[in-house]
Parts: sequence; C-alpha cells; structure tokens
Amino acid sequence: MRLIDLSHAIVTDMPQWPGDRQPLRIVRTGEHGRDPCQSSRLELGCHVGTHIDAPLHFLAGAGGVDDQPLERFAGPAVVIRPRPEPAPGPLPASLLDGVDLAGVDFVLLDTGWARHWGQPRYYEEWPSLSAPLAARLAAAGLKGVGLDTPSLDDYVGRAAHDICAAAGLINLENLANLAALPERGFRLLALPLKLTGAEASPVRAAALLDGNLAPAGAPNGAMRA
Repeated sequence: MRLIDLSHAIVTDMPQWPGDRQPLRIVRTGEHGRDPCQSSRLELGCHVGTHIDAPLHFLAGAGGVDDQPLERFAGPAVVIRPRPEPAPGPLPASLLDGVDLAGVDFVLLDTGWARHWGQPRYYEEWPSLSAPLAARLAAAGLKGVGLDTPSLDDYVGRAAHDICAAAGLINLENLANLAALPERGFRLLALPLKLTGAEASPVRAAALLDGNLAPAGAPNGAMRA
C-alpha cells in the first residue's frame, strides 16, 4: 500500500479565508534546552488549510464533524481533471458526463488552482461548483466532494454548499497534490478532529493506493501492465 498526502502544511501566519478573525499560530510553550520537553499550542479556526465542512456548516440542525460515523470520511474516490485548466468561476455539470460513479464515495476535482497556494491570488477568486454541478453530485449517492480551491462556492456564494449539505455530503476544501493521483482505483481517507458541535475541522487527507492502478492522466479505468 502507498499513501499520498493531499494536505497543505499548517504553518504560523499561513494564508486563510479572507475575513477570518482568528490569527493562525503554532505557539511553542516549551522548548528543548530551556524546558523539560517541547510543547506547543494551536491557535486556529476550524476552516484553516485542508479541512472538512460537515453539513452543519450551512444547514442548521444537521450533523457536525463529531457525530458522523468514521465511515463517512473514507471510501473509494475518483479524480476529475477539467481540461484545459479552468479559469475562476462556476464549473459546468457536464464535467460528470461519461464518468462512472458506481461504487464511488468521493469525487475530487483537480482544477490546478493549488498552484496558487501561498499567494494572494489563491483567496481572491477560484474555480467553484455551479449549482447544476452540485445538484448532480448531490444526486449521485456520494459521501462527499473535494477540490483544490478554498470553497465549493465563490467568495459570496453558498448555493453549492446548500445543495451538498441538504444531501448529507461532506466537503473537502484546499486539497493538495491531486495531480499525483490516478483518476480512479484509490481510497480517500480524511479524518477530522472530534470537535464537539463543530461544523468543520482541519484534516490530514490522504489517498491510499494498493497497486494495479491507472497512472495520473490515464483514461478512467486504464490499468498498469
């Protein structure tokens, strides 16, 4: 089995959602040479970096990250790569045309936007889900949808979040390294912290590959010899 890390590193003062009031800091409260051991404290919001949105984020009374069964955060996944790489704006529902979602729990969208991570442009505008695309994903019997951008919606929108929340989908945002994945034949694992009543949590997302997989960029269903 091989693991591919799909998470951005969390570092002090890293970029985060515009308007978030909580500064992001990793504070050393104990250091070697001065104290008996190294210890640290985290100061961060629940939506920082690579994270999961539970349905509670946009739907009052829905499930948070702590009351979802662990099985909701793992399962077979496929990667969809819009070509050419899309400009900022809503992605069309036609991206799912011809994609076999039988037995799939997660759809991951590799838009290429992760190349702007750490730059001001990353949080200014980005590719997002159109309402028709969100509706097709919500109707597909998935556990969740993920993408390499800050949000399913644009900065002022919420339609895609509302549609996915109503269907019980979790959302993975700010994914990294999707280009390293085959288009299918792997499992996604993205476990949140067990934060009571919280609508979101940072995650260490990873893809689990176990051999005989299609290389990245190969047609869906292609296998290694």
